[in-house]
Amino acid sequence: MFTSAVFGETLMQKIEIAGIPAELVLLPATIWCGTLGYAKDNTDEPDIPALLQHYQSNCHIPKNSPANPGWDCCISIDYWQNGAVPRGICFANQVLTERQNPSHDVYIMPASLYIRLLNTREIALAAFNRETCELWELFGFIKDNMTAYGYSVAANGAQEIEMYHHAHALSYAYVPVTKSLN
Repeated sequence: MFTSAVFGETLMQKIEIAGIPAELVLLPATIWCGTLGYAKDNTDEPDIPALLQHYQSNCHIPKNSPANPGWDCCISIDYWQNGAVPRGICFANQVLTERQNPSHDVYIMPASLYIRLLNTREIALAAFNRETCELWELFGFIKDNMTAYGYSVAANGAQEIEMYHHAHALSYAYVPVTKSLN
């Protein structure tokens, strides 16, 4: 059974990355509403704890047209560019409109193909030979192994996404990809 963590996503194909079950999914253009911040330069990270605290303090402010209630995310913005531009972080929920309370930031991503991995004990054991892993660690695992399967990181403005459904203890790592030409 396919679990949709992002409203409008489509399962394109079940695949394996280094022997680990993964999914190739197509995400439509998406709108994210929450808290967004960037590093002050091209080498540092943004103040992630402060951004998370700000996001959590604003959760009581309603978001217009929530797209997938129960799910929230952390978007890693431009980390794949290796310091070419300042890195950003966005803690957010997917929404269907840009019209939001001014207390919230809005971030828009284009449609893209993604490889996604479910974060489970079995995945952590297979990928890292340990019982657990942080969700963001799966970004590196996907990127380190995807070229062998004909994929590369997409450079279309789509970003890496950590999707969480805390009530159901589910989390997915999404890496935007393109199919490499052989």
